[in-house]
Amino acid sequence: MLKKIKEQLKKIPLIYSLNAFLKARSNTRKLKALYFYYKKKAADLNLKYSEQKAIQMVHNKLVNRRIKINPITKGKLRIFWVGAHYAQDMSGTLQGLKKFGEVITFQNEEDGYGLLWKQTSKTGMNELTVRGSNSRALSKQIEEINKDKKIDLLIGQMWADVLDVEALIKIQEMGIPTVNISMDDKLPDLWRREKGKLMGSVGLANGLDLVLTTSPDSCLWYLVEGCPAIYWPLASDPEIFYPRKPKIYDVVFVGGKYGIRGKLVQSIMAAGINIEAFGPGFPNGFINADKIAEVFGKARIILGSGYVGYNTDILTIKLRDFDATMAGGLYLTNRNPDLLRLFEEGKEIECYDTIDECISKIKFYLANPDKLKAVAEAGLKKARENYTWEKNFEKVFKIIGLIE
Repeated sequence: MLKKIKEQLKKIPLIYSLNAFLKARSNTRKLKALYFYYKKKAADLNLKYSEQKAIQMVHNKLVNRRIKINPITKGKLRIFWVGAHYAQDMSGTLQGLKKFGEVITFQNEEDGYGLLWKQTSKTGMNELTVRGSNSRALSKQIEEINKDKKIDLLIGQMWADVLDVEALIKIQEMGIPTVNISMDDKLPDLWRREKGKLMGSVGLANGLDLVLTTSPDSCLWYLVEGCPAIYWPLASDPEIFYPRKPKIYDVVFVGGKYGIRGKLVQSIMAAGINIEAFGPGFPNGFINADKIAEVFGKARIILGSGYVGYNTDILTIKLRDFDATMAGGLYLTNRNPDLLRLFEEGKEIECYDTIDECISKIKFYLANPDKLKAVAEAGLKKARENYTWEKNFEKVFKIIGLIE
């Protein structure tokens, strides 16, 4: 009942705007506090981050547990994947993993894919019972599978909110390296403490051999917490996302309607530009990974929004950054310094800071199709050469020493 009341209140523009403002301000304050805390803590501990140091920490962790890894041929690994969202994982992540060998996926106690959350539990579990359920299911499944043939690696998207670190420690004791992918480390709530315990990915640090984070600044934060992490930009799958003909969309946007996104799409439409928006809250509604790939592949311009939640002052790397460029359209998104370490603005992607700038660039490129094509093709080339899931996972497996 309370949830329904909240949803109804959010439909009132004034209340929605106030709620968004308060959430954004809270996120900004908390994130600034995190930067200050970890900068000071690193200085106090005389810690400086480098990827080389993180990789050495991984090797030390394995040596200390007396794990000797003999690299094997690519395609022969036995990988256990702990998923979070089936549709997202099937948009390229699982396909990329399968190029390295057998992939076994975690099944929860409700016979579903991936980790349970209280919001997704069919039996009305709370935070404590969800955590216990996931931990039991993971331990049981690993024990049974590992008896028949050894698992070479456990990897996935995991959080202390829904999984006990002790479950991962138990798996490490079986001689299995553990790796976590953390896509949202600029969300302050993922670094919060509950009853003195850290949540998020960092709350599992004692049970992890390596964290792959999409936030380069967070690498130092993990180091402070004693956990090796490397900056690991996301990727896409060229067998799923690729250019298609004919180009039937001038501009497309895919994503949930929250934060500034609704206003952005509405403003573009009001400027007389043909834009189709897909995702929860938009008239076209949710579309699955196959449909997203089709829509992106048939778009001239793919619009992105790199903001975190309701904020317009916090940017993060998004999966769409790579799916969009891989699909061959001109990718236009927020001017994110982290993203511009990967793609060159004006050459491989385009960027905007304001809605007016976004509209201006859309109009410019639609009026100059040759220039649009040049940027789109350069972005596609960069994505195919550097940002495939296969290349991403190959780097990780070589760091650990799993493949030759």
